[in-house]
Amino acid sequence: MTAPVAVRTPTGADLGAALGTYIAGRRGRPVVVDGLRRLAGGTSHETWAFDAHDPAEGRTEALVLRRDFDHRPLDSDLGTEFDLLRDLRASGLPVPRPYWCEVDDSPLGLSFMVLERVAGTDIRKTLAGRGRAPERAVLGEELVRLQADVHAAPLPAALGEGAPPAAEVEHWATAIAAASSDPGPLITAALARLRGHAPAPGRPGLVHGDFKTNNLLFGADGTVTVLDWELAHIGDPVEDLAWTMLWTTGSDLVGGLLTSSEYVLAYEQASGHAVDPERLAFWRLLALVKLAAIFLTGVATPRDGRPVRPTLLLLGRSLAHLEHDIAGCLRAALAGGAR
Repeated sequence: MTAPVAVRTPTGADLGAALGTYIAGRRGRPVVVDGLRRLAGGTSHETWAFDAHDPAEGRTEALVLRRDFDHRPLDSDLGTEFDLLRDLRASGLPVPRPYWCEVDDSPLGLSFMVLERVAGTDIRKTLAGRGRAPERAVLGEELVRLQADVHAAPLPAALGEGAPPAAEVEHWATAIAAASSDPGPLITAALARLRGHAPAPGRPGLVHGDFKTNNLLFGADGTVTVLDWELAHIGDPVEDLAWTMLWTTGSDLVGGLLTSSEYVLAYEQASGHAVDPERLAFWRLLALVKLAAIFLTGVATPRDGRPVRPTLLLLGRSLAHLEHDIAGCLRAALAGGAR
């Protein structure tokens, strides 16, 4: 999905120096970058935390650098995500403040953006820690209300118009075809099912695309900041629910905080919109196919012949688990029920 890029990508001390030079140019005065460190996670972007000291003003800003990988499983656009974050900040949604973004002729080798570094903890770590954590059901309902607020937000101009469900199916089918000549019978059957049962477009909303607890930062004052908007688009809010319901680990939004039925009920109450079970079943199957497309793209050999990153290879090993869940959805669909 991503064309090879032959560029120099500074790391370590070179990256810190390049960042300092870049920010100084944007500020119009010297800036000292300190404390640069690589953060864990990320399949499409590498993330670095750092501090920017401004001697002229005597202040220090806590910032984050997000930079593209040269081979990544998503055709995400940092420029679009940057514009989206500006729109969302203006609308009052809790997102990090975006500072700068460079897509073309990047001084850091690949596209990047610099954001505010928000103080807080991954909600999963908060729940797993020994300190006092919020009551799970209460926190789950609060997060569902936040998700409903995202869906009800003014539609950002940065994202353009949304695509109907049938077009979403074809988008991910094209990605799968580009990544694999033989995705296997279950993924093929799932695509056939989706093509034959795509619902009509529903109410349009802002879809985060990856709304789960590792993308929600829990502040000491109880505030929650929503991170990682690279999959955001205008679409059916039920798509977002289906994606969230994929993640059912012990400390995640549905599996650890709310049951599936509690989650859907809480969303209906928070949003004022009923969730059609058949529509949800369609999006749940497409969520699995979408994740399979991302994994297949990640393990595909880069066009320049470089080896696949170990993180992507590990994700690729989850395809068997996805196929198991796809089979369950197909069985439920053939039986006339929604899984």
